[in-house]
Amino acid sequence: MTQLLPKDVPTLQASRSGNWTRPDNVFGNEELADRIESCETCPQERGPNTDHVPILTQIDLTVATSTSQTNLNYREVDWIKFRRKLKAELDLLGPPRVLANEEEFQASARGIDRALRRTVESEVPRTRPHPHQKRWWNKDLTKLRNDLKTLSKASHTFRALPDHPSHRSRKEKAKEY
Repeated sequence: MTQLLPKDVPTLQASRSGNWTRPDNVFGNEELADRIESCETCPQERGPNTDHVPILTQIDLTVATSTSQTNLNYREVDWIKFRRKLKAELDLLGPPRVLANEEEFQASARGIDRALRRTVESEVPRTRPHPHQKRWWNKDLTKLRNDLKTLSKASHTFRALPDHPSHRSRKEKAKEY
C-alpha cells in the first residue's frame, strides 16, 4: 500500500484548540498510485461546524484501447464472388504456357501472387475488433468457465453435505480454470 496524500498535509483542525493534525490518510496500491493526477486537501470547502477537511483526489480513469490491427475475416467471404474475381485477375496474365527459364518462372510467380493479393484485398472483409476486447481470452477459457459455473451450481445445491463429491470436483475444476 502506498500513501497517496502527500506527507505533512493537515486533514483536521481541532475545534477547541485550533491545532492542525492529520488523522485522515489516503492509501492505494501501486496501480492506483500511477493513475492519481492529484490528491490534496481543500480547507475552503470545509462544511459548517466540521473539523475534518475534504480530501480531493483526481484519478485518471481513461480506458486503454486496443491498438491491434484488423485481420482478414475469411469466414465472411463470398467464395463464388472471390473465385470470379481471382479468375478475372489471372486471365489478365494470359493463357497458361510452358516456362522456358527461371526469369519467366519468377515473373509468372510474381503475377500470380499480385493477382491473389488484389483479390484478397478486394473480396475478403476485415474484422473490426472491439477496442476493449481481451486478446488473451479464448474459447477454451469460455468452456472452462462454463464448466466451473455448472459445478458451482451443483456444489451449492449440496452445500449442506460437506463430504459430497461435487465440492471436490468443483475445487479441481477451479484450479484448472
